[in-house]
Amino acid sequence: MKKYFYLEESPYNKGKYTICLNHDEFPFEGGTNGSYNVIVARFLNLSYAQYLRFARDILGAELVGKNSLYVVAYYKRSNEVDQFIKLLNKRMELVMHERALGYVIEKNAEGELVKNSLNYEG
Repeated sequence: MKKYFYLEESPYNKGKYTICLNHDEFPFEGGTNGSYNVIVARFLNLSYAQYLRFARDILGAELVGKNSLYVVAYYKRSNEVDQFIKLLNKRMELVMHERALGYVIEKNAEGELVKNSLNYEG
């Protein structure tokens, strides 16, 4: 399994880790149009606030950054956090697979499966 996401120890907060991106594995030439701080939330289809609550309440993260642009979740190493990183990497593998196919299968309002093309232009 490729490691799109990994934990990196904070240079300011020893024993605490942040989730980082392996930029060499991401296919987004020129980066993205948004902040990398919110990419984990987007892959899980959560708002950034929902993700931070999940990180704090379920994974025991310490949220740091009041009065700054983005609040950041700092994690202690644990089996749960390691499993969360595995989940993120598996989710990214699915995204990359769908990207290679050029379509996704989804349910419409009537509950029928439909094939939707992915359009990366504009």
